[in-house]
This record gives sequence, C-alpha cells and structure tokens, in this order.
Amino acid sequence: MEPPSHASYGRFARYYDQIYDGIVDYEGDVDFLERVFRRFRRRPRTILDLGCGTGNHDLPLARRGYEVTGVDRSPAMLVRAREKSVAAGIQVRFVRGDMRSFDLGKTFDAAVCMFGAFGYLLTPRDIERCLRSVRRHLSSAGLFAFEFWQGSAARPSPYPSWTHKRDPDLEIVRLEVSRFDPRTGRLPIEFRFFVLRHGRVLDRFDEVHVVQTHDRDEMRTLLRRSGFELAGAFAATNTKKGFEPATDETFRAMAVARPRAQS
Repeated sequence: MEPPSHASYGRFARYYDQIYDGIVDYEGDVDFLERVFRRFRRRPRTILDLGCGTGNHDLPLARRGYEVTGVDRSPAMLVRAREKSVAAGIQVRFVRGDMRSFDLGKTFDAAVCMFGAFGYLLTPRDIERCLRSVRRHLSSAGLFAFEFWQGSAARPSPYPSWTHKRDPDLEIVRLEVSRFDPRTGRLPIEFRFFVLRHGRVLDRFDEVHVVQTHDRDEMRTLLRRSGFELAGAFAATNTKKGFEPATDETFRAMAVARPRAQS
C-alpha cells in the first residue's frame, strides 16, 4: 500500500506557525518570487498557491497587491489561514482541495508551491496529475515556481535533529529523525512533539511525514510530460533564495516552469 500523498497536519497545525517562525523567511520568499517574475518578464495579477498551509506566503503576496487563491488539503491548516487573513484584514481566497486534481473554474497568471508541499506527491502519476491540473489553471504566458528536494543532497539515514521554540506562554520541542531511502528517493521524517507551559506537558503527539525527492533531469522529464518546460532550477534554503544554479549538492531546489506551446 502506498503511503498517503499528503501529511495530515492535524494537531501539528496548531503549532505550525510558532515552529517555523524565524526558520522560514516568508517575506524573503515573496521577495524572491517577485524577482522571478521580473527575471522572466512577467507581471502577474492573479496567483495560485498550492499546499498553502496556514497562508504564510499568501498574506504577504496579497498585501503587495496580488489576487491570491490558496489551496490545501488540511482543514486544520485552512482554519488557521482564514483566521489570520481575517485578523489582518487581508482578502485571500482559501479553498480546500487536493493539489493532484482540482478545478477552480479560472486561470491564473502564476502558480507557486513553496517549502516542502510538492514533496508530498509521492508517485510519478500523482506528480503528473498535479502538474496537468496546474497547467490547466495557468494562462499561456503563466509561470509555475515550486520547490523540490533533491535526493543527491539528502543526509544519510538515520539523521536526528530537533527544534525548540519558546515564547512567554508556550514552549514547543520537536524531535525529528529522517530516514532517507536512496533506492526509492523517499524521505520519511518522524516527528515527536512536546508542548509545555511552565514546565508542564500540555500536548504530546507523533506524526510521520513522507517526502519524495527528485533530481533535476527527472523533474525536467515530468514537467515535459505534463505540458511544461523547465526554465530554471536554482539553489535555495529556508532563509535564502537566489539565481545560483542548483547542483547535485543542492538539497532544496527552486524550479521555474512555463507552459509549452500546444501542438
């Protein structure tokens, strides 16, 4: 049985923003996306965000004047996204949907899929279904910017790490073990969460997230089969993105794809 193509992000969703605050530079990501638009001579007005999560890219995009639609499969993540949108007084359309197959009834000038969301597509069939759905929703001059992880730069298994976040009211400890399988390119990540207040455990749970890694040649082929061409693949981190070409030592690659002319 194949593992699910998306993590559940149930209880994790409650703490997602606190955990990644300061770890991911969301405003910097949006700065980079605007640099991508300029580099490829595009001036998008409407943007589709796949795997939008709690809206951390959507709100700054909307704040900068774009009309944004975010799609995510997790109801818990979308609840947080809508709460934040209302609290900030920023209008974003959030839709619950599966990025492998969706129909929003309109086309967009650009589409994005940031951080690890694309990696939750675990099979070539799922990836091609997603890419074809994106292609149907893009204008002929549209761009698709998305991040994918490369197996060539994955850390050897098992690789333990941990995250510790503290604010005046809450303390979160997340223990992580990743177990990369070079045969399949799969990267299962086991998370153990401990949430404390004044030294007392308030919440304790585990989640396993499975991410599919790729290489640039494989991604180029998948894109071509789905009606795209790979315009560029650039080295990236959580906090810095630029136009340095991705190499085999690049773990996080930012890809820019554009629709191929229909024959």
